[in-house]
Amino acid sequence: MFTRFMDMHSGGGTKEGPYEYIYIEATQSEAEIIFYNRFGHNPNRVSCTCCGSDYSINEEADLEQGTAHERNCEYVYFDPKGNECERNEAWVSGKGMRKGYHSGYVERQDQRKIEIREDCDIPEDSQWGLYVSLSEYLKKEDTLLIRKEDIKPEEREGSVPEQGYVWQD
Repeated sequence: MFTRFMDMHSGGGTKEGPYEYIYIEATQSEAEIIFYNRFGHNPNRVSCTCCGSDYSINEEADLEQGTAHERNCEYVYFDPKGNECERNEAWVSGKGMRKGYHSGYVERQDQRKIEIREDCDIPEDSQWGLYVSLSEYLKKEDTLLIRKEDIKPEEREGSVPEQGYVWQD
């Protein structure tokens, strides 16, 4: 299990140095404690009322699927036999996914992003929208991966205090 903390740039800039994305190998409830103990602030904090939460936080079953969108992997649909199929075969408008069908990212270039690159006249030397392998993605300066073996026992203990602006009804 991995928890992704995507910096929302609320209040301007990133909260932890160059990191746009921080992945912690733990459930979300555990990862929030580890995050607080490691960085000294609540990841659910709201630093700026006009900008919203500091981080978008979500839990993923594995690192490959959890990073796939940022790596420009293609999102596809599968029939009950595991074969790729068209979205309109797997999905019923207003009802959701058909029984036995599922969806997810695959390790290949998202062709829609290539079309966007061409339509927007993005320079050829730009990396925007191009597929990136997991190993290359994890080398990026703006990405931090904290594996379970790199988490100290004391970083797993404690609670996360409320900080920043707190929304009240």
